[in-house]
Amino acid sequence: MFQEEYKKAYDSVKPKKISAEELYEKIELKRDWKIRHLVKPIAVPVLSLCLFCMLAMPVLAEKIPAVYRVIQKFAPALAEYVLPEETSCTSKDITLQVEAVDIDGNTGEIILSFSDADESGKDQIKGRVDLYDSYRIVNYGEAWQSGGCSFLEYDPAEDKAFFKVDITSDREFEKDKVRFAVTQLLTQYEREEKEIGLEQMIEAPKEKVLERTGGGGVQEERSKIPFYVMDSDSTSRTVRVMDVVELNEAMVDELRVTGVAYDEGVLRVQQCRGNFRDADRHIRLYLKDSEGNERIPDASVTWQEEIDEERVGFDETWFLITEEELSQYDLYGMFYVTDGSVKGDWEVTFSIGN
Repeated sequence: MFQEEYKKAYDSVKPKKISAEELYEKIELKRDWKIRHLVKPIAVPVLSLCLFCMLAMPVLAEKIPAVYRVIQKFAPALAEYVLPEETSCTSKDITLQVEAVDIDGNTGEIILSFSDADESGKDQIKGRVDLYDSYRIVNYGEAWQSGGCSFLEYDPAEDKAFFKVDITSDREFEKDKVRFAVTQLLTQYEREEKEIGLEQMIEAPKEKVLERTGGGGVQEERSKIPFYVMDSDSTSRTVRVMDVVELNEAMVDELRVTGVAYDEGVLRVQQCRGNFRDADRHIRLYLKDSEGNERIPDASVTWQEEIDEERVGFDETWFLITEEELSQYDLYGMFYVTDGSVKGDWEVTFSIGN
């Protein structure tokens, strides 16, 4: 009797029978749970690192040439991904194009062009173009490099303005990359020669003393100019200039002669160059005799005035000349105006070297 009762009790508590398939599924689920909880702490930082590399590495390689050089050395296949070659770029309906690259040892020439973008419907490039010192050259190679950019010509047949970039290295160029970037173009250029009459020269002009921002001329000749203010400070940049014009808002956008005088054995010519943020305006002054011979200035100074919260540039140019000599000359100026500012973001990246 007891034996039967015990058997019934035992049968009521023993585990339910399950198939081999059900048992395998339970084991797999438990193993997956363990793997997920084991791998998750590792996977998150690994995936984050991968994501960082994918997003940040191209930026680092672009901004820091040393980073690109490391990638190029140890992972050449990755180098093209982080800094791809792009020989054409369009911004503000103007296209910058790499036309040719010529490398010879440690020197090289790169020809670039600017043109109106296809189907833009605009005619912004129609002559000489000025980069207005808004360009930069970045070398991603190991060799030290210097470079400069100059305007070549405008080709009306192709409707392109061509520039030449000269680069020089301290050793032979290897297989490197160079980036050329521009942020501003001046697309309108005018040049006109004008005679500046001497009949209305100012006598004993009123003067003011200020600090110059720059100057030109041979030091020996500059030392003869009486308008430099000499004091105990040998580094003084103060000068006496003519105070003969009333400042007004029209000067912000103009180029003109503001005064001519003969004073203390010097022919003085003052010019206003307007605001220089988005334009380049200047007058190249010279004296010309009856036979066409020219005489250039001996010295000049530049300074700035503030008009309606705008910085406006002024020059005063000096000729050391006697009154008798001056009577044999006429005063001329070549007026240069480059404006039509277009601000954009042009960048091209190209390979140089072997």
